[in-house]
Amino acid sequence: MADEPAEVVSFSAPAGATRVVRGPEARCDLVPGAEVVPELRDLDMGSWAGVRLADVDPSELARWVGDPGAVPHGGESVNELLVRVRGWLGRLDGGAVLALTHPAVVRAAVSVATGADHRRVDVPPLGRASLTGAGGRWNLRLQ
Repeated sequence: MADEPAEVVSFSAPAGATRVVRGPEARCDLVPGAEVVPELRDLDMGSWAGVRLADVDPSELARWVGDPGAVPHGGESVNELLVRVRGWLGRLDGGAVLALTHPAVVRAAVSVATGADHRRVDVPPLGRASLTGAGGRWNLRLQ
């Protein structure tokens, strides 16, 4: 997928947000002045970036889906994404944070926060998940 601006040009941060952060890609630039956070970058799909799943070797796709440590595309494994997102969540120091990022990163955050299997979390484009909590104890609210 090319790094193109999102279809939605902009929207306002919700009341109470003390920080607005985003992934570094142009398609995350939805709130003017949002702080770029490298940890919120999309999952690196390596040689599969921009390729339709139907065009990926089925055995490689099956390996990637079945093994969160696999990187048949040469990019980033799902396990590496989970570690990256877990580290970012662990560094949050309180206050409401609006994070504009990608479905894969939101899936990882929900998985880390709730213990859900990342393969069982489906996040649509422009979907919203609200995590509240402190000290590594999170509550999830879907909107």
